[in-house]
Amino acid sequence: MPTGKATKASDKSMICKKVVTALQKIYGKSLPKLDQPALETIMFAICLEDNSWADAEAAYKRLLEEYFDLNEIRVTSVSELEQTLQPLRFADWKGLRIRSLLRYVFESGYTFEVEKLRRMTQEVAVKTFKKIGDMSPFVRDFSLQHLLSSHVVCLDESMLKASHWLGLVPTAMDVTEAGEHLKAGLKKSEVGEFCHLLRCVATDPKFIERFDDMPDEPLDMADAPARLVELQNPPRKKPARPVADKKVEVAGKSKAVTKKSTATKNSVGKSSTKESAAKATAPVKKTAKKKPSPTKEAPAAKTASKAAKTVKKTAKKK
Repeated sequence: MPTGKATKASDKSMICKKVVTALQKIYGKSLPKLDQPALETIMFAICLEDNSWADAEAAYKRLLEEYFDLNEIRVTSVSELEQTLQPLRFADWKGLRIRSLLRYVFESGYTFEVEKLRRMTQEVAVKTFKKIGDMSPFVRDFSLQHLLSSHVVCLDESMLKASHWLGLVPTAMDVTEAGEHLKAGLKKSEVGEFCHLLRCVATDPKFIERFDDMPDEPLDMADAPARLVELQNPPRKKPARPVADKKVEVAGKSKAVTKKSTATKNSVGKSSTKESAAKATAPVKKTAKKKPSPTKEAPAAKTASKAAKTVKKTAKKK
């Protein structure tokens, strides 16, 4: 799909505010609170990626209840962690990332305390996160936002898809590029609420399938408020083809059938003609005429001829 035109920072800010106001009417103004140690904040971010806040919170709670401590989670298999985290989306990947995180932290200092992350600069913290295996951009940015109060827009794939559908970001942008694109229109104090509301609509079961159906026409960021209104209406059915087009298609099919039948008949006629020509040009075998066999004289004729000869002999003697 073509990319929309560039938008000024002031226009981005105005559009983002309109989107936030519209989403507040659907999902409310209250924001969930996250008051966890640094390591647990990162673990929760792993659970939250591509899922709603409520589902991630429930899965994270099960994870802490079913295992004795973080060390037991560290030595648990990925398949077991996956079963605990279900029905979260991509539960298998989440189990792998949580285990990789705990292994890195424990092997770095034989402890699960990483509060020093809060005292790092953003640059140093980013370098630290790069050392952790299987760390996604969303988990990194969410951790920076909540641990360091960094001015970053944390997006996952579901939020990116919703942003594409609404026209907030060009479709060619990935998660990192889209975050930088939206950051220009959001103040540091506005980022948390914007990301939360965008997550709400991106993980709403009523709309998830709608985000898979991207429009063919190019979208602009200014279209986002109108697209959000359209999202709340029932999906539009694709326009039916005119009857005339259907008749033309049927006529075309009938012509094609007629041509096929005519071609079949012609091929049959040609084959029969070829057979006749082959018979006409084939060499004629000459059959030898049988000589008529001599006819046998009847017994009565033989007797008559003998009698005639006897009469002649008698006449000569006289």
